[in-house]
Amino acid sequence: MQWNKLFAIFDQMGKKSLITQARIIDTAMDLFLEKGYDGVKMQELADRAGVNKGLLHHYFNNKQTLFNTIFSEAFNQLFGKIGSILAAASTLEEKINAIIDSYFDLLLANPRLPVFVLFELNRDPAYLEKMFTNERLPLFIRGLQHGNSHITRQKAMHIILTIVSLSVFPFMARPIVMKITRGEAGFVRLINERRPLVKTVVKNLIKAL
Repeated sequence: MQWNKLFAIFDQMGKKSLITQARIIDTAMDLFLEKGYDGVKMQELADRAGVNKGLLHHYFNNKQTLFNTIFSEAFNQLFGKIGSILAAASTLEEKINAIIDSYFDLLLANPRLPVFVLFELNRDPAYLEKMFTNERLPLFIRGLQHGNSHITRQKAMHIILTIVSLSVFPFMARPIVMKITRGEAGFVRLINERRPLVKTVVKNLIKAL
């Protein structure tokens, strides 16, 4: 067999594997939201995802591993971008605007994430506390304070909470908001209109602090 044909086969196998994992993850999130962590069975997940249980365990050893993968990946996407933003040589306003854009981009790509996080917060608060307090939240606070001596830890917390609350709520109430906006396209349009509004609110908040 020629090498280019062999590489093509491996490439197709790799793509198929990624597609299968993505289907498993998407199905798992549906089930976690529908039944809660404790109500999800691996066999049911395999059946709904259209894979056998052995293949499911090949990708994910157990339910907790799968849950952690879904949860951590979404947070890593966000905080990876935020880390770069905070490290950039830019003004506080530029950093905050970039953070808000990254946050909205993440939520639009993962609209069910806020509900997912709220569920996990109620089920296992210690897990979320570990994810935030060990490195991410202090990094966020220090990044906002860098070069801005007037931003105390308390003020940084107000900024963070304002960004999160103003960004997340439309996604928490997405089913209702989508009825008002008459579908997905209207919802996305509303969210993109909201970006500059949130930036303005946070800008004015910083002036008031």
